[in-house]
Amino acid sequence: MTTTRHSLGTVLTHARKILANDVMPAEALRTADIPVWYLAELERNHIGRPNDDLLTLIYQAYELDAVDVDELRRTRHLDQKLRELAVAREAATATFLRQQAFHWPDSAMVANHNGRIPLSDPAARNSYADILRCLRTQIDHEPVMAASVYYQLSPMAYWQMEAAQLAITDEVERLLCYRLEVDDLSRFIYADDLFGTLCGQLDICKYSGERLRVPGNY
Repeated sequence: MTTTRHSLGTVLTHARKILANDVMPAEALRTADIPVWYLAELERNHIGRPNDDLLTLIYQAYELDAVDVDELRRTRHLDQKLRELAVAREAATATFLRQQAFHWPDSAMVANHNGRIPLSDPAARNSYADILRCLRTQIDHEPVMAASVYYQLSPMAYWQMEAAQLAITDEVERLLCYRLEVDDLSRFIYADDLFGTLCGQLDICKYSGERLRVPGNY
């Protein structure tokens, strides 16, 4: 078992300096309902038994969790590890911004041109890709990026599923069922009017142009 090399206070202090650009404790906690003095005392190692709920909120302010902090307390080179985290986050942010600005090809055209994943039942009228696409483009009116966040996928993986180039995963199917408040997607797979069936399930008029929010997206 690796020895703990750094105190909790040391890790929190260095995380604020490196991951939060050396802001003051009040700025680090601007989105958390935590007294500034509590973080200051933690950094000084003056609190022997910290409150777990408050610790979780403080970790979240630095986009960390308890496992991350435990690893940081054991690492030999704390600042180097924190800088690596900071660089990785900057790269992820840059990728996110590039993907957000990317013009994604029409997934229906790609599916028709490149071929689709065959439907398991010849009687099926719509694929999972059709359901994803119809929901995103005709009901939610959201970009690929927003949909990928909801389904917990990379934008490319989501778009490939919507373009019927990549099979839907069990988790995406579960989230799609949750989105539509159904136990399975059978009624949509066999629907003659997919858009109308989706509108009926979500209790909206297909001619209203009403925009719905994805669950959890406020």
